[in-house]
Amino acid sequence: MSGGDSAFEAAKILADLGVSASEMGYRAQALLAATLARMPGGIEVVARTGHPDIIARVAGRLFWIQAKATAQSTFRLSADDLAGIRSRSGEEEGYLAVLDLGPPVAWIFVPHARAVRLVDRTVPLAMLRTMQDRQLSLECSSVFVELVLERPESIEAHTFGLMRRRALAGNADEPA
Repeated sequence: MSGGDSAFEAAKILADLGVSASEMGYRAQALLAATLARMPGGIEVVARTGHPDIIARVAGRLFWIQAKATAQSTFRLSADDLAGIRSRSGEEEGYLAVLDLGPPVAWIFVPHARAVRLVDRTVPLAMLRTMQDRQLSLECSSVFVELVLERPESIEAHTFGLMRRRALAGNADEPA
């Protein structure tokens, strides 16, 4: 299956879960943590509530991430979500990470400095794509699609709690 086909297949698998938008948001958050756990670094926090959703060390950089998922063509960022990814030092980077459920499925990582223009505005996802950190978005999308496609028959077992525990333990690769 080609890379493009894989992203369409992953979108179908996620859509077939038939979960509410809220539940998909929690799953996307935990699946992003599991995705980041597969990259060089580690996961420090995966929050059930509050901001940021994820604190991760990736390739020596500390990321504060607010994760969202949408099947819509537009997105709205709240002031609270933006405040949660504000850098507290020069060693931290804040990101809005939006999972576009597509199809095809893809992560869009928008740096805090660019996301400030989005607060309390409804904007098209296409606008987020023009603001994204392209390399980080592509890398996370690729690893995410691999994660979803590894065991599509058990994706229902990939709950927030399970994937959160695995990401924090660094065991994102264990079978469900």
